[in-house]
Amino acid sequence: MEFCADDVLAYAGARHRFVAGAPFALGEDYRLAHLPLVRPGHRMAIRSVHGRDYVDGRYATPRAALVAHVPAEALEASAEFQAAEAALRAAPFAAKIAWEICERRRQALHASIARPSSEAAAVRLRATAAALTTAHGAPALRLGGPFVGSRNHGRIYLPAYPQRIEGGNPYDALQRAAGQDVWPFYAVGIWHLAEALDAHEAAALADLCAGWFGRETARIPFARLAILTVTDDLALGGANWDWIDSYDYP
Repeated sequence: MEFCADDVLAYAGARHRFVAGAPFALGEDYRLAHLPLVRPGHRMAIRSVHGRDYVDGRYATPRAALVAHVPAEALEASAEFQAAEAALRAAPFAAKIAWEICERRRQALHASIARPSSEAAAVRLRATAAALTTAHGAPALRLGGPFVGSRNHGRIYLPAYPQRIEGGNPYDALQRAAGQDVWPFYAVGIWHLAEALDAHEAAALADLCAGWFGRETARIPFARLAILTVTDDLALGGANWDWIDSYDYP
C-alpha cells in the first residue's frame, strides 16, 4: 500500500520552528478555542473575542466537516504509538499535558479534511465522498509521530498521510468539492497542554518532535469518512457522526 509522502503534503512547511533558549507560549487561538475546554477557568483562557462565536470554547451554531475517523483501538494496538506516548509521559513537561482529555476524546479522534463553504457545497462534498468510498472503500491512513504546528500552540498532533488512490491524494478532490482551496494538512489532535512551557521544557518538546518526525506511529487500514457535527473543537460537548458509507469494516 502506498501513502502520500511529505513532498506533496504540508507538514514539513507547517512545523513550529522552536527557538533555542525560548519558552513555548500557548497561542491565542488555542487559548480561545481549546484551553477553556482543557482547563475551564484557566487564567490564560480567552472567553470570547469580538467577531468570533466562541464562548468558553464552545459555539452556539453547530459546525460540520468531513473527517476521517481514527479509532482509538488502532492507536492502542500500535507499539509505535505506545512508544511515542511513553516518551511524552517521560518528558519534563509531562505534568503540563492534560492527560484526562485524551480519555474524554478517545472516541472522537479524527483527521479533518474539508468544511463545506455552502449548502450546495455540502451536498457536492457528500456525493464526492460517497463516490470515493463506493469505488475504493475508506482510504487507509498512515500516522506520523508527535508534531507541533505553526498554529494552535498547545496541541500536539499526529500528522495523517492518506493512501494514494489512482496515483494521487484522494482528499484533494474532497476539498475541491467542498469549495475550499486544496490544503494537504490533516493532523489528528491528540495531546493538549494545560500550561505554557519554560525554555527547558520547550527544548525537550522540540527534541522529541524532531526525533519522531518522519516516523510512523500507526496505520488505520480503513479510515472511515463521516460528516462530523460538533459544538466545540474538541468534540467534548457531543458529536454526531454521519457516516458516508455502510461498509462493515473488520
